[in-house]
Amino acid sequence: MKQELVPALMDIDAKIAVKDGKVEKKPHGHGDVHALLHQHGLPQKWTSEGREWLLLFQDTNPLPFRSLCAILGVSAARSFVMNSVTVPRLPAEAVGGICKLTDSKGEGMTINVEYNQLDPLLKTTPAGGDVADSTGF
Repeated sequence: MKQELVPALMDIDAKIAVKDGKVEKKPHGHGDVHALLHQHGLPQKWTSEGREWLLLFQDTNPLPFRSLCAILGVSAARSFVMNSVTVPRLPAEAVGGICKLTDSKGEGMTINVEYNQLDPLLKTTPAGGDVADSTGF
């Protein structure tokens, strides 16, 4: 199973990124991993093998490995279907964020927003963009 590269997008308007006259390519994204697992029948295989837990580590930072056992333990103890772990981020840092998005009707969802989409999204809010709050984050 291999995640293919796709053209990278520059902004919320989906402009294709070009560097030195060539289209920049990046892995398809976190959601692609889930689709690939499904396409290859791995969840069904693992279920038939009696596996109960799957941990997807989708980061380049090795430090969170120290917390993975605790995270899995909390998830099991609280019967979580899914769990995410985050760290504080500095404005404009190349780190996505778990955000609660609320529409004009007051309905919301909590999702990951990729780092290159945070500033354009936040410019539409009273925050005015990807800026620090009183804590510096």
